[in-house]
Amino acid sequence: MVDLHAHTTASDGSLSPAELVRKADSMGLTAIGITDHDTIGGVSEAIETGKTLNIEVVAGVELGVDFRVKGTHILGYFSHANYIGINSYFDWILEKRHDRNRKMIESLNKAGYHVTLDEMYEKAAGGTPGRPHLAKCLIEKGYAADVNEAFEKILLQKNIYVHREKTTPESAISEILSNKGIPVLAHPVYMDRAGLFEESIKELVDKGIRGIEVFHCDHNKTDSAKYMEAAREYNLIVTGGSDFHGANKDNAFLGKPEVEDRYFYSLMELL
Repeated sequence: MVDLHAHTTASDGSLSPAELVRKADSMGLTAIGITDHDTIGGVSEAIETGKTLNIEVVAGVELGVDFRVKGTHILGYFSHANYIGINSYFDWILEKRHDRNRKMIESLNKAGYHVTLDEMYEKAAGGTPGRPHLAKCLIEKGYAADVNEAFEKILLQKNIYVHREKTTPESAISEILSNKGIPVLAHPVYMDRAGLFEESIKELVDKGIRGIEVFHCDHNKTDSAKYMEAAREYNLIVTGGSDFHGANKDNAFLGKPEVEDRYFYSLMELL
């Protein structure tokens, strides 16, 4: 079995890249995909750790895009020889993230939650800072009991939430393809819940999407069967993974749902 969708401390996961690879190896997984948000900062460490163990590491990234449905993400998978090329794409994305972080801190302070940008970035420990790191600050200061409460009670409130400017599907897909990668639609169930999957997948295929995440922690068996049929209809590669964030996401467990290793081999053959 494999898990092709997992996050590390390079973005908003709670395990370092090396810790994640060791955990995947201890579970007997064939391969683990490192797909941090808007960064490949954890890939090199993961690959080096994987070389010392009996596990393959897939170089990847997860990009948020402005599309019809909130939460539309494009996964990009690369060979070890080609993933570095996408690094230059993140400069614009990172500056927008920093701007959003500054605005969120201002909103929190106005609402009476006393946290600082320095405290938030300290929690990121050199990774890409985001809302999970703000949640940790809020918990540490006693404003929330856990991550769920930090988001629901505070970070998602209208007077605090700051919209993140994202890239377009066209630019994300084009950038992945130009670096000899495979662009894959992540967790399509989010589109399905809005009743927009059928028209959205057609449009994304026209824009160059090459794969679909059939298996995901938020997909049930009926969902996965539907997306498998879409993969056949549009000749898309099939991927799957847990969307593991460690302690920062309580419904995602490494290696669940089970994803057969044949999907990993098909992906690597294309790469």
